[in-house]
Amino acid sequence: MAQELSIPSTAVDFGDFVQAFTDYLSVNPVWMGQLTTQTSQTMIELVSAVGTFMEGRNIRTAEDAFAETAQSEDAIRSITQMQGLRMTRKLPAALTANVTSQTNQTLQPMTQFMIAGQYYFNREQLFFQANVQRPVDLYQGKVLAFAMNGLGSPRQTFLSDEDAFLVSDRDVRVYINSALIDKSFGTLWNYRGLPAYADLTTSDGRLLVVFGSEQYGYTPLVSDTVVIQYAVTNGADGSTTSTVGKPVTVDNHPEIVGSATSNPTGGGDEQPIQTYKNLSSGAFGTYSSAVTKSQYLATAGTYPGIIDSFVQAQRDINPMALEWMNVMRITGLTTTVWTQQQKQDYIDYLQTVTMYAVRFVWQDPIPIYRDVEVTVWCFNSAILTKVQADCELAIMQLFAARPGLLMTNFYAYDLENACRIAGKGAVSYVTVQSPTDPMIVTSPPSPSTKYEIITGAGVLTPLMYAYGVSVVNMEGEEGPPARWVFPQITKAMGNINSVKLTWLPLKDVQKYRVYGRKSGTIGLLGEVLPTDPLEFLDDGTIVPDVAPPGTQDYPIRYNALNSLIVNVDFAERQQRIQDTPTRMA
Repeated sequence: MAQELSIPSTAVDFGDFVQAFTDYLSVNPVWMGQLTTQTSQTMIELVSAVGTFMEGRNIRTAEDAFAETAQSEDAIRSITQMQGLRMTRKLPAALTANVTSQTNQTLQPMTQFMIAGQYYFNREQLFFQANVQRPVDLYQGKVLAFAMNGLGSPRQTFLSDEDAFLVSDRDVRVYINSALIDKSFGTLWNYRGLPAYADLTTSDGRLLVVFGSEQYGYTPLVSDTVVIQYAVTNGADGSTTSTVGKPVTVDNHPEIVGSATSNPTGGGDEQPIQTYKNLSSGAFGTYSSAVTKSQYLATAGTYPGIIDSFVQAQRDINPMALEWMNVMRITGLTTTVWTQQQKQDYIDYLQTVTMYAVRFVWQDPIPIYRDVEVTVWCFNSAILTKVQADCELAIMQLFAARPGLLMTNFYAYDLENACRIAGKGAVSYVTVQSPTDPMIVTSPPSPSTKYEIITGAGVLTPLMYAYGVSVVNMEGEEGPPARWVFPQITKAMGNINSVKLTWLPLKDVQKYRVYGRKSGTIGLLGEVLPTDPLEFLDDGTIVPDVAPPGTQDYPIRYNALNSLIVNVDFAERQQRIQDTPTRMA
């Protein structure tokens, strides 16, 4: 009886399949040869390659079914859409121009202009007096319009032909019988009985317009004429054109002429896939109505032109500062330098997609420039010029603007690891000459503090008190005390008490500053040097001084590359060491 071929369910790699087929054929008398030059062995390898490919595809399919493990871009975007996080599209670059009309004219929004061979349009209605020059703001993009009849059925949709996120994220207008209706960047729950539509994005980057139902938004009737107007833009690429002094013309209006007074700036591209990978899971159910912290992070971080964002509410900034109540501080790392108007547009957008009545405040991020010098020691088989070029590129990519860069500290290990990966197989070891200290951009950490209530000494009466310890680093920067403790003195303890604070040491500390006492009068009680015992006794006789610093006093920073030197040479250590060496018994 012939043996049945059985491939283990754990077979994944090429070698697993080869071994399974070889084991089967080794006991089959019709096929005994196993030489690598034989046709039989080649057939085994070919079949094994097919099995490996199929198993790899099955694994990828399983991974792509879940947000935490998804790998392919289509899967990540589809999951993002399913979880209710709206994907943003490109934003157009903007320029200014001086324009004159020979007659009195009114141009409606989305009128097509032409400058230097590129399409531009206006967002606001423009009024011209004859022969009077006026400045205008124009945006890069070709205006398209489509007309259709209503179907009279709920949730009628329109899908653009243009994919790849080319339809401007902020320049879609829908008219019902020539009347402009409202737009929602998400669901229509806030438009009960009101004419509105939802502006969404499919996973392949198309504009998806979804109309309402009987209760929410508007359902176009059979007798309605629906016109959908939008701009197709180049995003950040639209900022590369030189337009200063170039003539301005307007479609179907030869009487209107002018010239551009600036080059286009500020265009934004769709978010990189990593942004949705990082944010979509925590933003489940956002639907353009942020409530939780993760939803606010997702909403702020997916705006076109935002590479990385940092969002802080009152509890993150300073829970004791009433002026920060119902205020959120937003910091963004952008693809291009934003104008004040672009920052305001961003803030206005955030105001439209928040569930609560909060106020947003923009703060510019601050780059901390680093001079980097490393020496890469290579094996004798390495091509030094190639290793040098690869390591330079890897370090530049480490400092490049990307999601997660804001308030992320770098260390010497990051430089070493970047070079090791870039020169894989050619690098023996890496030494870092500069910088010599960790590249810290976050505020100095607050030590974990413990307390002990001492009765019989001091003047602290029954009450709940608050204490926190801050750190002043070697650069003189003080971080906010974050790890507060709240000792409570009860009536049973009497009116003669003290509180003793202790904490563990931290690195690179110039001094510790102790803040505390009761609510409303919390201030500086004293300072402790790192060479002294790390403890502080509050007997109640010290009058609290200045208030503790809050996060609002510390800027949002990021590491940036100022200069880079990568030295390469052959190492004296040529032996290759395994990551997990094994020893002979």
